[in-house]
Amino acid sequence: MKKLTIRDIAELAGVGKSTVSRVLNNDPKVKAETQAKIREIIKEVGYKPSAVARAMNNQPIKSIGIIVTRLSSSAENQALSEIIDFFHQHEYEVLVLESRYDGELLNTHIELMVQKQVEGIIFFGFTDQGLVNKDLFNGNIVMIAVEQPGISSVTTNSPLAVERCFEYLKVHDAKQIAFLGVHESDIQTGKLRLDAYKKACAAHKTEPIIYLTDMEYADGVKGCKALLKAGADAIICGTERLTGGALVHLLRDGKSDLPVAAVGINDYIRILNPGIFAADLQYAKVGKEAAVLLFQKMKGSNKNTDTVVQPLMTELPTV
Repeated sequence: MKKLTIRDIAELAGVGKSTVSRVLNNDPKVKAETQAKIREIIKEVGYKPSAVARAMNNQPIKSIGIIVTRLSSSAENQALSEIIDFFHQHEYEVLVLESRYDGELLNTHIELMVQKQVEGIIFFGFTDQGLVNKDLFNGNIVMIAVEQPGISSVTTNSPLAVERCFEYLKVHDAKQIAFLGVHESDIQTGKLRLDAYKKACAAHKTEPIIYLTDMEYADGVKGCKALLKAGADAIICGTERLTGGALVHLLRDGKSDLPVAAVGINDYIRILNPGIFAADLQYAKVGKEAAVLLFQKMKGSNKNTDTVVQPLMTELPTV
């Protein structure tokens, strides 16, 4: 589908290009009914004026920045998609950069955002990132995944997700529930979820069976193999990628009936095991919450908010 232009919108509305342009520029002299008609068409067809067009008309380009840790992360991309969509609807340009869990690179990206004069920034935090100057961007900063005093944040309740996964497997007669997770050096994705698993083991008087690794699919394969050798009859997978790797190994090994519970869910996991019990960490909702928070800040709200998005437990139907 070709990208629509002002000329296309004008033809659909039965007006001249100049009238559409005046509506986009919020000219109060355009009749209210004409404005309403044009804006409805713009909404229906999803038209978005380009930054180049704005610059040519000497209009200021509204922009925000987003820094993700990994562009390859399906979880972060779910949130990222919501953020971008929200700000495009409000006619903001979006600059997206990747920190790769590197604190120095994060600071470089933040400096670039300052130079680009973005109005605000959302970034996915990580362990050992260091403190961020909360006064940058006039305080228009929202963090995802981690918290820092003086900065609004949106996090997920992943420990509760682990607890619910453990309870599900226990109810379904699993005796040796193992945990396949990320190294404890990663506080948010690793240690918090591991501690929740250990707490559940203690509550149910069950001996922990643990394998900690990195976050790649291949690590999930190796981890699953090691846990089966250690006697596990059920596995809680602490991330989407580890779940994907574990499910691939179980399929290859002819053990696809072994109970697995997943902390986080994506389409790949759904394909590998349509009936898996999963904790949906609602990353799309995380992104939307972060976008709304930042927008409110840019519109003058001085309130700092720490929002925790609760997991949605779902046992997917078999097909």
